[in-house]
Amino acid sequence: MIAPIDVVSDALEKLQQKYGKLSEDCRSDFSNCLKHEQFEKNQILVRSGEVFDKLFFIHQGSMRAYYIDDDKEITDWFAFENEFITAINSFFSGKPSPHFITTMSPTVASFISAVDMSRLCNDHHDFERLSRLITTETMLQLQQRIVALQFKSAAEKYEILLSNYPDIANKVAVGYIASYLGITLETLSRIRSNRK
Repeated sequence: MIAPIDVVSDALEKLQQKYGKLSEDCRSDFSNCLKHEQFEKNQILVRSGEVFDKLFFIHQGSMRAYYIDDDKEITDWFAFENEFITAINSFFSGKPSPHFITTMSPTVASFISAVDMSRLCNDHHDFERLSRLITTETMLQLQQRIVALQFKSAAEKYEILLSNYPDIANKVAVGYIASYLGITLETLSRIRSNRK
């Protein structure tokens, strides 16, 4: 069951705590652009081939992004409370998304469109700074994942994931975790057994 929250106030408070204060005018303008929605578990929000222009901020719940290759789902992004997720290629380029986004649990999320985000960046220097910090943080996380996939052992990749999300095993199906790490379920089971 999802507890009722004031999603706009919640988003503004958490974003300002993490990235810095926004001016009163910016907060007001930003609030008017933010929409919110509640989603059921396993609800597909983005399908491959669709143009998607929304950036989600998760208040409660979780989402994942994945590709389908040879009828297999390849997870490449997890997002939990107080994190962002979008169909990144589509959001920034306006082109069809190559991947899906779905919820992993009942979820409450705010979202802003790419058009509104661009306008806010043009109108408010502090929002432009906020946008840059969020984009930089996302790029660094993706870079860390690429390095792990290329240079780290399966056990090391799992340890890195746990350092970022200590309770992920309680939130995410093991098949999704194995897919995200680029390893088999058998390898993941062996790693988890060895840790115990």
